[in-house]
Amino acid sequence: MSSCGSFALVLHSHIPYCRKSGVWPFGEEWVFEAMAETYIPILDLLSAIESSGLGPRVAVSLSPVLAEQLADHYMKARFLEYAEMRRKAAAHDIERHEAEHDDKRALLARKYAEYYEYVADRFSNHYDGDLPGALAGLASRGAVELLATAATHAYLPLLSAERARVQMRLGCDACERHFGVRPRGAWLPECGYRPGVVERVLTECGIDYFIVDTHAVAGGAVREAYGAEATCSGGAASPVPILSPSMATLRPYRLLGSEVSVFARDEVTAAQVWSRETGYPGDGNYREFHRRDSVSGLQYWRVTSKLLDLGQKQLYDPVAAGDIAREHAAHFGELVAARLVRYRDACGEQGLIVAPYDMELFGHWWHEGIVWLKYVLTLLADDGRVALTTPGAYLDSNRPSAEISIAECSWGHGGKHGTWANADTAWMWESLARAEALHCSLSKKRDTLRGALLAMADQAGRELILLEASDWPFLVTTRQAKEYAEERFLRHLGDFETLAGAALSGVGDDKAMAALSTIASRDSLFAWVDGEKL
Repeated sequence: MSSCGSFALVLHSHIPYCRKSGVWPFGEEWVFEAMAETYIPILDLLSAIESSGLGPRVAVSLSPVLAEQLADHYMKARFLEYAEMRRKAAAHDIERHEAEHDDKRALLARKYAEYYEYVADRFSNHYDGDLPGALAGLASRGAVELLATAATHAYLPLLSAERARVQMRLGCDACERHFGVRPRGAWLPECGYRPGVVERVLTECGIDYFIVDTHAVAGGAVREAYGAEATCSGGAASPVPILSPSMATLRPYRLLGSEVSVFARDEVTAAQVWSRETGYPGDGNYREFHRRDSVSGLQYWRVTSKLLDLGQKQLYDPVAAGDIAREHAAHFGELVAARLVRYRDACGEQGLIVAPYDMELFGHWWHEGIVWLKYVLTLLADDGRVALTTPGAYLDSNRPSAEISIAECSWGHGGKHGTWANADTAWMWESLARAEALHCSLSKKRDTLRGALLAMADQAGRELILLEASDWPFLVTTRQAKEYAEERFLRHLGDFETLAGAALSGVGDDKAMAALSTIASRDSLFAWVDGEKL
C-alpha cells in the first residue's frame, strides 16, 4: 500500500521551577504528578516503540528548567516520598471501601496502590532514578528527535533581543548537557514568535526549524489550546492549492529572509484532542480529572457528562475507558489518512501533518491518553498509508520550496500576546524591564567582581531567568494559581534585587551572605553554567 503522506507527533513538556517552593496544591506536586502519570509512562511507551523496530517517529521537547528538576537529587528523593504517600493513601482507601462493602471502589483503590508501587519501582530500578538519562538514551539510538526550548520557558516575543538570546542559547546548551544532543529544531514556548528577533537567535544557535500555531500560516480563526475560538489574521504563505478547512499547514515553509524552516500545527486533527466540546478527552467513559476523593484525593469517577456537576459523576470503569480509547485511536488514524489523501489529490504532492501536544495532557490531564497514543502510533505504523516521521527527518528529504512571512503570534488567546501581556500582568513586565536594566549594569561590572560578590552576581542571573518564565503571567491571567504566581514572581524579583544590589555596591556583609546562602540553596538550577551566560 503506497503512502499518502506523513505524520509527525511532537510532545512538549514543561513544568515551572517548583523545587522547595510549595507543595500541594501548587508547587512540587506539579512535577511529581507529571512524573508518575506522564513521564514514566511516556518513557515506557517510547521504549516499547524502539523495541518494536518500527523506527524513530516521535519528536520531544523537554524544557531545561524541567530537566534540571528531574535531575535534581532532592526532587528525586521527594518523588519517591510522594509515590509512597500515594500508595499508602490507596491502601487506606482499600480498607475503607472494603469496610463499606464497596467492592468496585476497593478494586479501583487496589489498582492505584499497585500503580504507585509500579512507578516507584520503574523510577528506581529500571530508570535508575534518571529520567533525563533515559530520554538521552532513546535520543542516542535514534528513537526520538529532541528539540530545544528556552531555558525557563520564557515568552520570547516580549523579551529584549539580548534576553531572548540568553534564554535560547542556554536552552540549546541544556539540551546538549542533559541529553547529549545538539538540537536542530526548537519549540518556541507557547508557540510565541516575533519577526526578526526569533529567527536571528535560532540561526545563531544552529536551529534548522521551529513550530508555530495554525493561524500563523493559514490565517482565520484560532482554535486555542487555552480557550475558545477567537478571530485573528495570520501570515501570508506562498500560493498553494487551498481547500476548506485550509490545508496550508500540511507542508513546511522557509521563513522569508532566512534559512530557518517553519512547521505549523494541523488544526483539524488537533481539534480531536484539544477541543473542550468535541475532543476525545471529553468522552463520558474517561476518568474525570477534577473530582477527587475527599479523604485520599484519588480519582474514582468518570466524566459521565460535561453537563453534570462533579457531585453527579458516576463511578469509573477502566475496561470501558480502554475500549473507547481504542475506538478513538482508530477514528484518529482514519482522519489522518483521509486528510493526507485529500491534500495529495488537491495539491499533487504528499503532505505532512504536524501534531504538537503538551506531554502532560497524556496520562495526567487525560488519564487514558497514554493508551490512546500507543494505539494511534501502532495503528498508523501497521496501516502503511501514513509514514511516521519527525520534523527534522522530514526536512532531510523534503526541503521547503515555498517561503512565508509570519506576523507576531502565539497559541494563546486571540493568537497574539494577550494571555501573557494584559492589564493584570502589566506590572510584571514593567518590573522585569527594570530588572533587566539592572542586570545589564551588573554585567558591565562583572569582570571586577571576586569571591562572594561574583557568586551573588551569578545567583542574581539565575533569579532573573526564573523571573522571565512565562508561567507567572500565564497563571495570573488564567487564574489557575494567581496568588501563587504573584508570590513567586515577587520573591524572585526581590531576591534578584537583593543580590544584584549587593554585588553592584560591593557590600558582601553578613546579611547579604545569609541571603545568598538561602537563595542559592533553594534555587540551585543551572549550577553547571558559567554565570556570564545567565
